[in-house]
Amino acid sequence: MSSLFGPAYLTRRGFVLVISLIFLAIFAALAVAFASFADGNLQMAADQSRANTALAAAYSGLQCARFFVSTVPLPSTSVNNISRQDADQVWSLLASYIAANAPKGTSVQGPVSFNGVQEVSISGIQLGNGSFSVSFYRYDTDPNTLVIRSTGRSGPVCRTLGMTAQIKKKSPVLQYGVASRGRMWLTGDTTVYGSIYSSWDVETISPFNMTSDSRVFGSINTVLTLDQVKRQNWQLETLNEHDQPMDINGNPLGTNFQDRYHGPEDQIQGYHEGINYGQPDYENIPELDIANYDTSMYKQMAHYTQTATVNGNLIYEGEIPELGVTVTEYFPHAAGNYSQPRDSSSLKLRRYVYENKTFRDVILPSIKTSNTDRRAALFRNCTFEGILYIDCAQGPSSTVSNTPYNNVRFENCTFKGVIVTNTPRTLWSNWWKQNCLYFTGTATFNNQSSIKEATILAPHFNVNLGNTNPQQTDNNVLTGVIVGGIVDVRGNAQIYGTIVSMADTTCYTSGYVTNIGATLSDGGSETTELGDVGTIVIRPDPFQMLPSGITTPIVIEPDGASYQEIYDE
Repeated sequence: MSSLFGPAYLTRRGFVLVISLIFLAIFAALAVAFASFADGNLQMAADQSRANTALAAAYSGLQCARFFVSTVPLPSTSVNNISRQDADQVWSLLASYIAANAPKGTSVQGPVSFNGVQEVSISGIQLGNGSFSVSFYRYDTDPNTLVIRSTGRSGPVCRTLGMTAQIKKKSPVLQYGVASRGRMWLTGDTTVYGSIYSSWDVETISPFNMTSDSRVFGSINTVLTLDQVKRQNWQLETLNEHDQPMDINGNPLGTNFQDRYHGPEDQIQGYHEGINYGQPDYENIPELDIANYDTSMYKQMAHYTQTATVNGNLIYEGEIPELGVTVTEYFPHAAGNYSQPRDSSSLKLRRYVYENKTFRDVILPSIKTSNTDRRAALFRNCTFEGILYIDCAQGPSSTVSNTPYNNVRFENCTFKGVIVTNTPRTLWSNWWKQNCLYFTGTATFNNQSSIKEATILAPHFNVNLGNTNPQQTDNNVLTGVIVGGIVDVRGNAQIYGTIVSMADTTCYTSGYVTNIGATLSDGGSETTELGDVGTIVIRPDPFQMLPSGITTPIVIEPDGASYQEIYDE
């Protein structure tokens, strides 16, 4: 027995004890480390939670700022850009609106000014476990830009987000390549690099017709709902039982729009990127309402001088005089022959002929009318610089046939400025024949004036654009907005802007149609001839300015691309 519990045994027992104590020490250290690590994790989780709460609060502050700038009542303006005076008024209205509508329990400060900066701020807005404050800044060096800063807080942590907003003139029509209150036909080799819109709401007749050789690289927008369309004996597109467009294999259409199935009954046969039904009516697009047009400022800008000679060339300025040479023409005319009527309803005109002349900032008086003598103008190979203002009556007289109007034909003319007309307030009988701008031959457009926002501003006029770009070169394009009561474009044309057909034609049986493109059999133009068939390209620019003379609201528009996180604490 003693050999079992001798010195060797006791030595082994001591060694095990030491090892046990070492393991106990290690486990104790690990336990302390795990506890410390867990406490650190809890602290990190709490910090992360506060950071997320602060960031969410800051984002809510930006949404609060968006609410204020999008709902503040602001005035309208007919001027194409926002003046310093208008911007000052907007800032004052915004500051008052914030003070009157800030949440209860919050503090509003300002507007205050310091070192060329004005500020309005709201603070103390609670949001769950956090809070936020919002500040609006406006710099004297850039009065049309608002800088917005939103700071969210949760405990000691704060996050600040920022963005800018622009004080600008609202111009919803510029998002479209073509916008019309009437029906619209797209035919032939026509390409629109943008969306199109019609507020035609007569359910029994389709608002759009589009042939298979035309293309819209955007959406097609109608105020009619899908239910309204489905009740008719016509359809815009073929849909499956789930009201989805289909591809050529009968499957729901994805984003490969070129695979869209077009049924034989579809009114829209060409490429497009979707149809939006039930869109807002024309009241949401002020450029489609004649009440918002006043072009009198352009008439005042045109000179009232006589003629002048520049470099040996006679330049006509002021009011264009009547010249002695006249020709008899009809509108609409027989195909290929201006001197013969198309039918018994054609308008007979005695046109004064202006040939090989240059005009700068001129006013064309309205037609002196009687039942037997309707005197109009014909410009051949003429050049126009600055403003060409075409006058007419703003409303019909008691005898409609004697109401002053203006039917003008331009043949092979060059336009280095802008064409503007007076604003007829109503569409009286035969308006599309009487108030008409008719471009024949080749029209060359190269706007060198200070008014770049429009090529033609002719509300309630029938604008019939002929061949404007036979060689498809970049130095002959129509830039900016083209406004007419009804606008027809045929032949070759490059248009960098928006076409606006703003006349309400729903009072007519089938309305008048905006024709973009032409085929010999489309039947849409007043006269369709071989030279009317060409290539048309329309490229809208939503960032262009509207021309002066169109009253639209002033808005404060946030710039989503300017969003950024400023700093963390």
